[in-house]
Amino acid sequence: MEVKNGIPVEKQAAGAPCELGRRCVICAAGPVERPEALRPFLREDDWVIAADGGQRLARRLSLRPALIVADFDSSSSSDNREGIPTAVLPVKKDDTDTMAAARIAVEKGFREVLILGGTGGRLDHTAANFAVLAYLSRQGVRAVMADEHGCTEMLLPGRHHVEAQAGMMLSLLPYGGMVSGLWVKNAEYELENAVLTTDFPLGVSNAFVGDAPVEIEFTGGILQLFLSKD
Repeated sequence: MEVKNGIPVEKQAAGAPCELGRRCVICAAGPVERPEALRPFLREDDWVIAADGGQRLARRLSLRPALIVADFDSSSSSDNREGIPTAVLPVKKDDTDTMAAARIAVEKGFREVLILGGTGGRLDHTAANFAVLAYLSRQGVRAVMADEHGCTEMLLPGRHHVEAQAGMMLSLLPYGGMVSGLWVKNAEYELENAVLTTDFPLGVSNAFVGDAPVEIEFTGGILQLFLSKD
């Protein structure tokens, strides 16, 4: 395996998945009580990385990973019962297993990533996975993290449209600092040239209005979008 940025990476072969427009799914090790709730997020042609203990989630979802990325602190090498290619990470490292998997997804050229098993359990692990989303977004990758209650992604400055989804609430929170010049249209609570700060959750629990997509535009910062249901 080739090593870049201290991470083992399989060399990309001709006709690699990213060249075919496929999405990379990263299965992380967070607790998932109802894996069936995650199945609607999956596509038949997803290219799957299991990040250490995420091997268990992959099995529960009947997914065969194309690659396992692990330091084996939350799983055992014996869990790999099917001889799947493995990037073995050192236990002492800067990257989390999920971050290492995200770097590999970028290295392979994927432009879309879905993270499952990235929430629940330890709050610091969830917060760390928010940072993985931010990293992927800055690399030009659309990255979504989903669980049984909904999904979240990071938006960079510009214009965005969020399609209406029945039964879902929409929340907008600043990530890592202030969000400025924020306009929100076609939502129950609209904003005009607003500023969101990290010490006041102004954007929580907004709602769609009919079938119209919510229009979002902002000029500065990183905006974290949540679509959630109780």
